[in-house]
Amino acid sequence: MADRRRQRCAPAAALPLLGPAVAALLLAPGARAAWQVSPTVELRESWSDNVSLRRDGQKDSQFITSVTPGIAVTNQTPRLQLSAAYRLNVYEYSDGRVAGTDRMNSALNATAKAKVIDDLLFVDAQAGIAQQPVSAFGPVASGSEYSTNNKSEVRTYQVSPYLVHRFGATASAELRYAHDMVDSDDAGYGRSTSDTASLSLSSGPAFRTVGWGLNLRRQQLQDSIAPGTSSNTALASLRYVVTPTFSLTGTGGYDKFDYTGMGGSTQGASWSGGFAWNPSPRTSLQMSAGKRYYGNSYFLAATHRSRSTVWNIGYSDNVTTSRENFLLPSAVNTADMLNGLFRASYPDAAMRALVVEAYIRAWGLPRSLPDSVNYFSNRHILQRQLNASMAWRSARTTALVTLFRTRREALSLVQYDSSLLGSSQQNLNDNTSQTGGALMVDYRLNSRTSASLSANVAKTTSSKLGLGETNRQLRAMVSRSFQSNLSGSLEVRRNHGGLALEGSSYSENAVAASLSMKF
Repeated sequence: MADRRRQRCAPAAALPLLGPAVAALLLAPGARAAWQVSPTVELRESWSDNVSLRRDGQKDSQFITSVTPGIAVTNQTPRLQLSAAYRLNVYEYSDGRVAGTDRMNSALNATAKAKVIDDLLFVDAQAGIAQQPVSAFGPVASGSEYSTNNKSEVRTYQVSPYLVHRFGATASAELRYAHDMVDSDDAGYGRSTSDTASLSLSSGPAFRTVGWGLNLRRQQLQDSIAPGTSSNTALASLRYVVTPTFSLTGTGGYDKFDYTGMGGSTQGASWSGGFAWNPSPRTSLQMSAGKRYYGNSYFLAATHRSRSTVWNIGYSDNVTTSRENFLLPSAVNTADMLNGLFRASYPDAAMRALVVEAYIRAWGLPRSLPDSVNYFSNRHILQRQLNASMAWRSARTTALVTLFRTRREALSLVQYDSSLLGSSQQNLNDNTSQTGGALMVDYRLNSRTSASLSANVAKTTSSKLGLGETNRQLRAMVSRSFQSNLSGSLEVRRNHGGLALEGSSYSENAVAASLSMKF
């Protein structure tokens, strides 16, 4: 893909995103204790035989020196739960910077939950900066952060105040407002904002046999490229308790979208029927089947946890946008998987979160396993997604596995993507599918040293243009903790994949060594 980035100073781009999170903090007067601030700096020396991830025959090998200062801030109090981490990557190239490489980029992941008034008013906030793939048909390689080929910086934030009220044992209600923004450095991907109001009512403990719920939601979306749209959904639900562990479930409602479609309906009634089974605190299964205005609709959520494993299988279908997926990423979160593994050893949730974070940092585990690519699009899409993941932990070994299959069908007009893809390729995202999986195994050699191996593969096809490609990556790493605040790693990496839009392929072989210090 061509490099469409609009260069800007990374620190300056990060500052506006912190405003909403800071506002949430100021609203919580009791959040003045338990602050933990952890500055870090990492020095990394890498060699790559294809620094810009170009097609075979156009490779450019270089040494890359990167310096990455960062800071992590946490606060865990009854009134405030905050977790924020920011990193700035600065790169220097042995033979000078070439096209398709970056001078600097940054990463931000911040979430906050504030209790403003006990049992009444709360505020959630989040902000993020990430380097995201522009297309599913191009290089998608973790570890090659210096390359800008098929990448663009995406910035997001969301602020959501909400009111909660309980009507004794009869019912509970939540009234929520959310404002969010998604922006990127790609001129073809619009800056968008949305405002969402929602109301949910649910039955309380007084309804032991038959439970009920009602959800109303309205969203206004403004986009700098596609026309503004709105959506309205209403959903009523019923639950009939057959036994203490088994319930029958049913829903009925109505969806109404006003995007400009390609001939099909954009609104209609919805219904579903299913069951929920919870045979033990370690196992749960929910399934349903029904209809929505776009056709058949299914849902599956199954989890099982043993002392040494965590299993998850899920399926869902819904009308969404790429911007919504950036706000609510679907990647398999390493911390969530490890949280289940450590539950038996650390029952307290706050303590368990600290242990999981320390474990991830100490052994250099990835924050998430590869998932389907959330490529750029300015259109509404119907997304059907199946995910399965497993985590296993023994005294010395941790293993994470994920499998996925995602199908996307564009629902709104193709013209909205012409500025992003060009007129000759604007149908690329009409109907796509992605199938793949990933494996990561970490083995602790001793109390200070671990070795890890990760592999992932993903196949992407576009049925409209008849294109398909497969991306593969293999990484091996050795990490060592020299002191409590000093660690290092040595990594070998191999990337290989297709460039379907160029009718070619690319590959990269890389070696990297790093030192990281916490202050």
